[in-house]
Amino acid sequence: MARKGLKLLVAGGGTGGHVLAGVAVADAWKKQPDASVLFVGAHGGIEEKLVPRAGYELQLLKLGSLNRVSLAKRLRTLVLLPLSLVKSCQILLREKPDAVLGVGGYASGPIVLCARVLSALGLIRAKTAILEQNSVPGMTNRLLGRVVDTVFCAFPGTEGNFPKQAAKQAVFLTGNPVRSAMRRFAPASADPFTVFIFGGSQGAAGINTLVINALPFLLSRQDLKGRLHFIHQTGENDFERVRAAHEKAGSSARVEKFIHDMADCYEKASLLICRSGSSTLSEVAAVGRASILVPFPFASDNHQEMNARTFSDREAAFLMLQGTSSGEELARRIRECFDNPEMLRQMEGLVAGFYRPDAAQDIVQELSRHA
Repeated sequence: MARKGLKLLVAGGGTGGHVLAGVAVADAWKKQPDASVLFVGAHGGIEEKLVPRAGYELQLLKLGSLNRVSLAKRLRTLVLLPLSLVKSCQILLREKPDAVLGVGGYASGPIVLCARVLSALGLIRAKTAILEQNSVPGMTNRLLGRVVDTVFCAFPGTEGNFPKQAAKQAVFLTGNPVRSAMRRFAPASADPFTVFIFGGSQGAAGINTLVINALPFLLSRQDLKGRLHFIHQTGENDFERVRAAHEKAGSSARVEKFIHDMADCYEKASLLICRSGSSTLSEVAAVGRASILVPFPFASDNHQEMNARTFSDREAAFLMLQGTSSGEELARRIRECFDNPEMLRQMEGLVAGFYRPDAAQDIVQELSRHA
């Protein structure tokens, strides 16, 4: 029987992938009787938009960053860190959560660490856990993995990065939670052949440039005219450049700064062109779509390329590297997909094999068990 009144605190953010995985777990947690959820994120993060939109309360910490930033920003972060630890303790003592889950990003660090310390001192009774969404753990999770009660991993093989620090610590391979709206869709219509391009909540200038350079090579082919359609999420800063390029090329395109109806776009898509963050790949697997993955080349520890290779090595996606791939090469790959619908069907079946539909519920079940 499900226990009543359990409270979950989800800490983290910084990227849409971190936040949306947290929302998926929160949605599953709320299915328990009288259960409640609180999110804690960072000022200025994407969580300020996404968490309230999902219907959850959000409290904020003032944080900076330490990785790939200037010396001035690192010093500012070090000054803010003690203040964020104090506020984290205040939030935890006031809310007294039964479980605390860090989903990645700098906001997860102070909250999860303070929850572990306060629990050890007997001031709260919270089970602590982290979700590692990528094939290569980030700095925050590498540190937190040494102290939390439980580690949840999204990619096979990632468990080896978290050797158990205590007999009671547990490491689970659960997969990455995705929103309930993401589900396996029927094969998309090939007429028009719809290419859905997106690069995360902020867009991806590298992908946008690659697509812009591919348009002339694609639309010079007479048999593609009128049969090729684009849905292109550009990000705020690149909207005008991308829209102008589609207009100049004469392409049939829906160009948006940000797309909220992602599930609808996935369903219409014949082919995806996207980054390879863990959350994106989990959604690609859930909806069962063929994709061309263009990893963000500056991701910490090059984890996006490692993620993408996990898919491409099993022929579940195509891989193109930003900086070494050309627009002509991308156009050639899109034409290959257009000309080979059976190849796309096979890829859809292979990528669906990465989908773990019970990831969110498995995480909730484990967190609730000892909360």
